Amino acid sequence: MDQIVDEVWARLHAGASAGKEHSPFTMLQVATIALDGAPAVRTVVLRRASREQRSVMFHTDVRSTKVAELRRDPRISLVGCDLDGGIQIRLDGVARIVETPPETRAVWSSSRPRTLIVYRTPLAPATPVASPVEAHAATHAGDPDSSAGFENFCLIDVTVSRIDYLDLNPTGHRRASLVFEEGKWRGTWLAP
Repeated sequence: MDQIVDEVWARLHAGASAGKEHSPFTMLQVATIALDGAPAVRTVVLRRASREQRSVMFHTDVRSTKVAELRRDPRISLVGCDLDGGIQIRLDGVARIVETPPETRAVWSSSRPRTLIVYRTPLAPATPVASPVEAHAATHAGDPDSSAGFENFCLIDVTVSRIDYLDLNPTGHRRASLVFEEGKWRGTWLAP
């Protein structure tokens, strides 16, 4: 099981550090409990993975529905899949909405400008518009203010408590459930 834990965190770290390299674990699907109690799933970009802290992080617009959902119920699931390699990783945990400006400012400052442009729009995500053009922030000549949109920037830090690992190896599928208990990962084999 230790090898599986190593592999999971290595793949998540590669996903968060992808840059110009492609990683199937850069984009993860995130499931929350919608305000009406239904499941809600969307895709996010993995920005950080820390084995030591058992956490993964992504950022989003503070005005998004997922932030309201996580304020109401912080339980969250994330799933990533390497279709070519036949590996699926599912993470369950508790989300923390990071609201400390020094922590959020550090991530903001290390992000690429094209990543941050979405936070400059005056409209909250999912606001109805007559055309796609209306949803974009107005462009200004020259460099935009480096802080423009920071008030809409929100970090979500997820403490992972359970991992479900599935390897669809052609010679035999393997599935393991890993739970963090008493300071370590404890694993159980499951039927795939």
